[in-house]
Amino acid sequence: MVNNPKDSNTEEKILHTAMEVFVEKGLLGARMQEIADRAGINKALLHYYFRTKERLYSHIFQFILKKSAGDIIELLNSNLPFEDLLKNFISKYIDIVHKNHRIPLFIMKELSSGGNTVKEVVKNVFNIKNTEELPAIRIFKNAMEEGRIVTMDPRQIIITVIGACLFYFIGEPIIRTILIDENNFDRDQFIKERKKAVFDIVYYGLVPRGENK
Repeated sequence: MVNNPKDSNTEEKILHTAMEVFVEKGLLGARMQEIADRAGINKALLHYYFRTKERLYSHIFQFILKKSAGDIIELLNSNLPFEDLLKNFISKYIDIVHKNHRIPLFIMKELSSGGNTVKEVVKNVFNIKNTEELPAIRIFKNAMEEGRIVTMDPRQIIITVIGACLFYFIGEPIIRTILIDENNFDRDQFIKERKKAVFDIVYYGLVPRGENK
């Protein structure tokens, strides 16, 4: 029986390794033994950390949300002007996915099977009781009331922003095959340009006509 306290580095290594296996094989096809082998630990230690495959799977979502939510929430609760808030949100969101490229694939795999696990984790992590209280909703509503952007359902804006940030990473193999010359491709530079493009498309699509010249 293992009595040592859990090591955060080992735990994070397990989570990243498990994410790889779940992306490749899904929850049903993944095996704890394979996850342990790839992580370079024995199966008993893996069970000590997470007990079951389902618990490990759920914990990955908690890890993703907590890892990405801190900086984002801090930004959304700041007093930056709307334009800077939007620009920084897009930049941070794209950076998170760029540095953790398996995250969108892992989430897509979960959503394709119904999304029940991620729904429960999101409810628990964010403790959402009223969507109107979400910082992102409040930010867009305030910008509308101040006349900075056109009036529309803020949920539609949020979905559009997140979708624009994520889609390249979800469809990268196809996008690079069809739209990109691999001989002259600098991925980091492209991601930098992507941040600006997403901001320009969203922001200048929201400001009232006559002010976006």
